[in-house]
Order: sequence, then C-alpha cells, then structure tokens
Amino acid sequence: MRGALGGVEGDVADLGELPGRVFLDSCTLQTLRDVGGFIWDGEPLDVARLRRIPDGEDNVRALRRIFLVNQRAMFEWMLSEASLAEAVDKRDAGHLQWAFDVLDHALICLSESGGPTQASAERARRLDRPEFGLLSDKDRRLIRDAVLLDCDGFLTVERRLPRNSAFLERQLGLKVLTPVQHWALLEPWAALFV
Repeated sequence: MRGALGGVEGDVADLGELPGRVFLDSCTLQTLRDVGGFIWDGEPLDVARLRRIPDGEDNVRALRRIFLVNQRAMFEWMLSEASLAEAVDKRDAGHLQWAFDVLDHALICLSESGGPTQASAERARRLDRPEFGLLSDKDRRLIRDAVLLDCDGFLTVERRLPRNSAFLERQLGLKVLTPVQHWALLEPWAALFV
C-alpha cells in the first residue's frame, strides 16, 4: 500500500500510490482527541469547537471518512518522540496519554513493517540545508521524523505547511496533506475497504 503519491488535485492512478504510512501532525493529533467521539462513534459534531481549526468542519468530516475506511484499510499512523515532546508542552495529562496510546500503535506498525532505512536517513539530512529555512523548528523536527520513519504522507489541519507540499514532496518524497486533500486521494478507492 505504500509508494509514491499522485498529485493532490487529482485521483491517484494506482492503489499503491495512496499514502500507507502517515505521520500525524501535533495539531491533527489534538483534533482527533478533541472530536474523537464524532470521528469514531458518529456522535453529534459540536461545530463551535472547530473555530480554531482552519476549514474545521470540512477537515473533521474528512477525518471521519478517512478513519472509517481505515477500520479495514489499516493504514499506519505515525508519531515520534518530537510528537511526545509537543504533547508534554501542552501540560494536559489526558492529551499526553492519548499521544502515548497513538505512539503505541505506531511502534507496533514499525515492529511489523520496519523502521528507518539508510535512504530515509539520507533524505532527512536534507532538512539541514538552507532552503528548508521556510519551516519552523517544530515543523522541521516533525517533518524530519516523518521522513526517517519512511512515511508517505504528513497529515495536518494547518494551512501554512500544506502550502509547501509540492516543495517537500520534490525534495523529500513526503506529501503534506490536509484531511480534505487526503480524503480526495482516498475517496475513489474507499469502496474497496468498506
């Protein structure tokens, strides 16, 4: 299921082009926790809680669709030590426990399918180059971890980071996607998993 990705704007030509190992940005991890009842259980969505999320309702509805497909597709969702550091910075024990739970899933995936490779380490070193100065230190650290973990995608509910998606994909082979963009790639194939 892992492989090179097609364009964000169009359908992927092959099922193997869908992102199979996806790194969850810290803001996405927080969103999953905040509206998990809607995403996994179909509880009513409190739209007022989504004001701080860019395109909040659309992104959250896309997350629900993605994770409904994931019940069968079993994509790999990744976090890293940098993710945990950001969770600690929130000073919220519930969020930190949630991060540890998701990290447990990531570690199981890594133990079954493999961790960092020499090629991923070489790609990650590119982040030290000046052209990556457009990334904040926190984003650069998470992107580096995503590359080291050989992720195909990086899922974020932010607007800023996806603006650099084409550059990051060209340089690192990592597609930065919002949930709406990720769903656009997955939707044509979703019926295969339900």
